[in-house]
Amino acid sequence: MRSVSLSDVACSIQGKNAVNGISINIKAGEIICFLGPSGCGKTTSLRLIGGLVTPNEGQISFDDEIVSSPKFQVPPEDRQIGFLFQDFALFPHLSVMENVLFGLKMQKHEDIEARAGRMLALTGVSHLAERFPATLSGGEQQRVALARALAPEPGLVLMDEPFSNLDPPLRTDMRRLTVSLLRGEHADISPATGIIVTHDVADAMYMADKIAVMSDGQIVQFDNPEQIYENPVSPLVVKLMGASNEWVGAVNNGVFSTPIGDFELNASVASARLMVRPYHLNSGDGESGFTARLSTIRNNGNTQALDIVLSDGTIWEVIGNDFSDTRLEIGDEVKFQINPEDVMLFTD
Repeated sequence: MRSVSLSDVACSIQGKNAVNGISINIKAGEIICFLGPSGCGKTTSLRLIGGLVTPNEGQISFDDEIVSSPKFQVPPEDRQIGFLFQDFALFPHLSVMENVLFGLKMQKHEDIEARAGRMLALTGVSHLAERFPATLSGGEQQRVALARALAPEPGLVLMDEPFSNLDPPLRTDMRRLTVSLLRGEHADISPATGIIVTHDVADAMYMADKIAVMSDGQIVQFDNPEQIYENPVSPLVVKLMGASNEWVGAVNNGVFSTPIGDFELNASVASARLMVRPYHLNSGDGESGFTARLSTIRNNGNTQALDIVLSDGTIWEVIGNDFSDTRLEIGDEVKFQINPEDVMLFTD
């Protein structure tokens, strides 16, 4: 396992600031996810850590030893890193076994055939050892790529959107397998630090010890998944972490008046944004709460989704599993409740 530190790292790609002064400390053995929209700098950050691009500013260290700076660069092959790319990058002219053996030969690993066989067994593709990549499904290719990346026992594994080409059931299986291998939960498998780039919040929430949320080349929040979900620092983070309803308006004399109630803010604030997750709205009578008109009812299997129209015409979504016992009809005026702790307020 290796610790990783980025200190004020900046990098320009074709004249554009892809990464703009990021700093982050990753402990040995942690699994970290870089999460953010396309073009935010996630993949460039991963490539910087892997030594595939050179920073314009700052430095990158492994175990307190500098591996990258504007004037010094340890080659990728000397960093003891396992790579797993979005397209899997398997060698088409090599069999499954030969693909896994390739990395072991480069590392001069002892008893490489036994090691390769062990990794194929752990990833569930031993029966495909003599097949070639073109004959494999996406899920099978993913398992082979994972076996190849981990076979040399790297101290650090970098993954760029590793599950984006997989169907949902396969994604769940691969998340579980990847975490168990990175944690070293199998005999003869050493744990490794994992850094994963993803735009899928489900990947990040399932796998990560910590999530680094990126926007415009910067890390805007770095914390454990629960903290980021419950206490997002900005509307961008709220949206990245899942569906949300919002309402934007003016603040008058420190009072932010919204269709769901009034909120006291600093008198100097001119406008604010209120955000509420669909799961945090519940139907039911009470002294507090607000009334909205029901416009749509959708059955999502084990949950129902409602579209409701607020008093000013704004449409919000409500998701829950407790509506089936109530006889709701489109056009009904329905009372909704929300825990004040679930209301997120941001000032512009």
